[in-house]
Amino acid sequence: MGKVVKIFLNQGFTPIDNSLFRRGTLLDFDCYIQRFNGFAILIESGTFIDDDIYQKLIKRDLQIYVENKNYDLYKKYREESLSKTYRLEENETMSFEDAVKNCINIYQIVSRAKSINEKLKAIYMSAKYLFDAWIKSKEEKYIPIEAIDILSEELVSVVNQERITLSKFNDFLDEYDSLAAHFVKVAFFASIIGSRIGIDMTDQKKLVVSAMLHDVGKCELDESLLNKPDFLNEDEKRKIQTHSETSVYLVKRSGLKDRIVLNAIKQHHERLDGSGYPHGIDSSRISPFAKIIAICDMFDALITIKPYRGAYSTYNALSLMREEYKNRLDPDYIKLLIKHLR
Repeated sequence: MGKVVKIFLNQGFTPIDNSLFRRGTLLDFDCYIQRFNGFAILIESGTFIDDDIYQKLIKRDLQIYVENKNYDLYKKYREESLSKTYRLEENETMSFEDAVKNCINIYQIVSRAKSINEKLKAIYMSAKYLFDAWIKSKEEKYIPIEAIDILSEELVSVVNQERITLSKFNDFLDEYDSLAAHFVKVAFFASIIGSRIGIDMTDQKKLVVSAMLHDVGKCELDESLLNKPDFLNEDEKRKIQTHSETSVYLVKRSGLKDRIVLNAIKQHHERLDGSGYPHGIDSSRISPFAKIIAICDMFDALITIKPYRGAYSTYNALSLMREEYKNRLDPDYIKLLIKHLR
């Protein structure tokens, strides 16, 4: 809860309709609730509305107010909220078309956010809504490459504005398992490494695009196989291991032909000692970006709640990777993530 503003209702505040708030939008005005003889800020201007904030705002017994001087900003938000572009009802997935539009407009959304955390949250939620919509839209055969390219460019831009640590992501990254969240989390972790290894922003964007797309081939696999709570048998392992090359196929079919991106996607399960798949190549032949994505992919798997186990803490996950996988994963990149824990 924010500061209490000592002004009476008829001297500067107006009630508003809280049913018009929408997920995936950003507020340009403070939202207040009445408290004693004044008003307290509930949600500050510059906040991106994710699922948790949305649930807080739409409570039926909650009356929200805006300052009179900001009523025009609320009216503009209301008009956008009622338009098709931003409409998202409770328990619905944003339509694929609307999710793409939201991502293409991400620069405008991010530029209005007041803090680095809100900028990162806006990118994360917009990307997650996009992948959720794409996965659930059975008729959409092609990956929205343009939207992903725009999101990746914006993420790289924000990450390079100041030193970003993993703790910056704590407020909004999902801890439960979902493909859409996994795609985006791996990209976020990769963006930290990419910003610290001396490559230019064009190559950083290629790394982030590769990370967002590394597992799209899993969408072609049966959900019961992906979410199986028991150990996989050999036949099931072989099916799972097809996803790297399936990802490359889907990405190429959607129009992205960059060799650096495709190699990173294809090789993200290869290991330094040659024990990985699909081709069992060793460190000398593995793309640097694939080495980074391999670490971020495993890191996210460990810190995410799975059907068969709980989540590791970020520190314990990285410590496990450093000790148990030192011959299979690049230790320098693991050290970089450890260095950027806080």
